[in-house]
Amino acid sequence: SLKLYNLKENFRFISNLYSNKNLPKVLMFSGNKGSGKSTLINHFLYSIFDVDNYDKKTFSILKNSIILKQFQNNIFPNIIYINGADYKSVKIEDIRNLKKQILQSTISKKDRFIIFDDIELFNQNSLNALLKIIEEPSQKNYFFLINNKGKPLIETIKSRTLEIKIILNEKQRLEIINQLVNLYKLD
Repeated sequence: SLKLYNLKENFRFISNLYSNKNLPKVLMFSGNKGSGKSTLINHFLYSIFDVDNYDKKTFSILKNSIILKQFQNNIFPNIIYINGADYKSVKIEDIRNLKKQILQSTISKKDRFIIFDDIELFNQNSLNALLKIIEEPSQKNYFFLINNKGKPLIETIKSRTLEIKIILNEKQRLEIINQLVNLYKLD
């Protein structure tokens, strides 16, 4: 979504951590699927990499954002997005290749963010290989793990992260649904 709903305090919290150089290298965002975890992360990243096209007052990504188009096509070099739903069969070799990729510096020399969505869907071998990467993050790499709580996540992954729980009450959930229904003119 181009607009952030109801997670503005979370946005301010991680933005302040980052601007004060206190953002942990490994963060896990946990909550029910559809609670806005991915949207929150996307807005945070756009606010960093596309300052001119992000409105911090309205928490909105402007449609003419070049980075938005690059991210949607998975070609923005400072953001690596891996979806567990697409990678249920990720092999250890895939994680090793990721490790080689993130050890290389980016062209812009800016920070890199590696997002693992649906982390709970990764297979055991991939998670074990991932542990080695997140235990020794380089100075310019940050890891965001999104746990949709679809199934239990192994404790060794949980123990290596700082967890931010995204919990919406029923009123917040309904407000977001109504705003999206109105935005997209749905019945």
